[in-house]
Amino acid sequence: MRPFASRNGPRAGAVLALVFSSLVGHAAEPTGAGGQKDAGVLGLLREIRAEVLEIGGYPGEDFARGEFFLGAGDDDTNKTHAVGILVQDKAEGSQMTIVVSRLEPSTDNPRVKYARDPKTVIGRFAGSAVEVLRSDYPEAELEGLLPAVLKAVVDKKALLKK
Repeated sequence: MRPFASRNGPRAGAVLALVFSSLVGHAAEPTGAGGQKDAGVLGLLREIRAEVLEIGGYPGEDFARGEFFLGAGDDDTNKTHAVGILVQDKAEGSQMTIVVSRLEPSTDNPRVKYARDPKTVIGRFAGSAVEVLRSDYPEAELEGLLPAVLKAVVDKKALLKK
């Protein structure tokens, strides 16, 4: 698999890194049991799952899902990445799938954006244990990405409560 920058030019990788690093400073603070920070990738996955489950599923579905956007500002038309999250119960425990896609403007209409280069993170939650089953991202990149995903989920949850 080729790195992100080689497919999209060296600037695309730098832009992606800049977006994620700017969002990290504004991300929601993950907390573990007792209100303590639950640091690291596994703690962030646990927090994201909890927030998505609080939003809940749609009537008639036996899973929870959500669609979110990453990027600066409140206007979704200016977002740079789309995020889809699915949480479902399986025999071996609860499983969460996160798919992050870069949004590319259409050449005909820049307000229309197409999802490109999807990358997936799959985590399993069995009791208090959290395990990453698959990740298209290296761990260092996940540490920058997951706080932005958590912020997007928390922001949408707050918007839905209004």
